Formats: sequence, C-alpha cells, structure tokens
Amino acid sequence: MNNIDLINLLIIDDKPENLKLISSFFEDANYIIKATVLPDEAINFCKEIEFDLILLDIRMPTDGFQVCESLKSTIKNADTPVIFMAEKTDLENISKAFKSGCRDIITKPFQLDELISKITTHSLLHIQHRKINELMSAKDKIFSIICHDMRSPYHSLIGFSDLLLENLNNTENTEAYKYSQIINKLSVKNLELLDSLIGYARNLEKAALESFEKINATSLISEVLQIVQPSALLKDIKLIQEIGGAAEIYGKKDLIATMIRNFLSNAIKFTNKGGHVSIQTKQAGDWIEIIISDNGIGIEDKRLKTLFEYGKTKSSMGTNGEVGTGYGLMLSKEIIDKHNGRITVDSQPGIGTQFKISLPKYK
Repeated sequence: MNNIDLINLLIIDDKPENLKLISSFFEDANYIIKATVLPDEAINFCKEIEFDLILLDIRMPTDGFQVCESLKSTIKNADTPVIFMAEKTDLENISKAFKSGCRDIITKPFQLDELISKITTHSLLHIQHRKINELMSAKDKIFSIICHDMRSPYHSLIGFSDLLLENLNNTENTEAYKYSQIINKLSVKNLELLDSLIGYARNLEKAALESFEKINATSLISEVLQIVQPSALLKDIKLIQEIGGAAEIYGKKDLIATMIRNFLSNAIKFTNKGGHVSIQTKQAGDWIEIIISDNGIGIEDKRLKTLFEYGKTKSSMGTNGEVGTGYGLMLSKEIIDKHNGRITVDSQPGIGTQFKISLPKYK
C-alpha cells in the first residue's frame, strides 16, 4: 500500500476487548485508527474527521442502525462506507443491515483474512472514489477558467471587427473590408467551436452519445476549409477538395468539424510555402473515408509510432515557424474513437503525409 494512502478507520463496539483486538490487526499497516465504545464520541469524531471506513457493531446498548444514521448525518461522513459487525445467527439484523445501505457485513467470531480483506478493499475503493470526485471538481474549475479566458478575446475580436466593418463599409478600400469580414467570420465560428468543445469536455460520456445526427460530409468539409483558408493563404498553399459522391456520416457535427480542422491545420503547418493540401471523401462499404494528404515535410517513423499517445509526443515547429500545443492530433483521435471510427497514417519524410479517417456511414 502506498504511504500516501493513509486510511482513516473508525471502529465502534461496546466491548473494549473487541476494539483492542481489531485495532491490533492494523497497527503495522497504513491506518489511522479511532476506536470507541461510546456512540456520542463516535459522532463527535465524525464531525471533525473524514473517515475512509466505519466499522460498526449492530448490537449495542444504543441501536446500531440509529448510530449509523447519526454518523451518516454528519457533513464529513455522509458518503463514508459502513461495515456492520454481527453475530452469524443474527439473520434478521443482517438482512436489515443490507437494506439500510451498509457496504458489507463481517460476522463474529472474526475470520482474520476476511476482516482485513473487506476493510482494506472497501476503504481503498472509497479513497479512489473521493480522488475521482476531486479530479472532476478540479476539471470543472479548469474548464470554467478556460471558458472565461479564451472566450473573452473572441468577443473582443468580434466586437472590434464589427466596428471595423462598419467604418470600412462606405470606403473604397475593398481589400481591407474583405479581410475584416474574414476576421469577423472566423472569430464567430471559432467561438462557436470553442463553446461546443468546452461543453463536450465537461461531460465526455454524455456528450459523446447525445446529439448524434446525419452529417453531410461534403458540406461540413467546405465549411472547415473556409476556416483554415487564411492560414493556407499566408503560406501560398493550395487547398483541394475532392468529392467522391454523396457522403453522409453519423456523428456529432461540431466534434467532427473540430477533428477535420485539426488535421487540415496540421497539414498546413508542416507543408512548405507553395505546397498543396487535399481532402477527399469516398464511400467504402459501411464507412465514409476522409483522406487528408499533403506534400509537406513528413513524419519520422519514430514519432509516427507515438503520434496519438499522451505524454509521448511533443509539438514541433511548423515550416513557417508556427507553434502549437501538440494535443490537436490526440484530441482528434479521441473524437474518432468516440464515434467508433478508425484512423491510419502513411508518411514519408520529405515527401508528405496522408491521414485516412474512417467514420460510420449514416444508415
């Protein structure tokens, strides 16, 4: 057991000899033990300490079930698992204990292996459950910060570009007006995508199963190409869309759009000036294939093997000095997995890279 996982155990029994016996079993383990024969003292303990497990005798001068209810009414131990101790012949109370929501039963006289196993298992499970809740809470706080800090700049971009468009509307500077429109539209679209991703990340499993719909892959790709077009223009990269017949995907539109945009942005990032990036759709049985190819710098075999693994890939600088986080492709792989899709990569250094994404066809 890891020394970090110190287990707080509360033992309540009206017989001091039982308390001494049980406590002795855990003296050399990573347990912090509180033991008492007094229910009122146990309740006071629960008001001050968050326990990982409560071991409680059913038959006491005070009814064990009432004691349990009082212990669970404290804020710190409302969710703490309770194991009741009972005589083997006390079938009525054993049945009642399970109905009352106890985690398990240990019968007297104790079997040492059973006692240690049940206490250790249930207490560690509770610790893991608490840690998961803490992580989920921290995740929600992080997403709230991200939501605020990333949405604010987009609102500023949209607001200032609206003012710029208004001022340029009646001027002869058509080129400035055109680029201002691009900035405005991209800001609005990226804000929508950001909101969708934040909502998805806050509840991964629910979002992955809800709101699936029929998606026209050709139309969606055209929309995404408009978003990445400015990045391609800066590097004089030609974007090519090849349409291979009607292609309808079953999935979540915003997530599929984000995934396609990540792959296209990655292709543009690692393609030299004057190069080309193409995206093709075609049907293959029950699958719709989206193939994104470029004539960029390619990917080395060593990096190719860990391309989608967290912690094993690092962001590389693009051909024009572009920087990134290194998480775009990993997020895209997660989106593909959530849609029961698959992806293959073929790349040769100095020649280019091809990503083939297969997603379920809408039926």
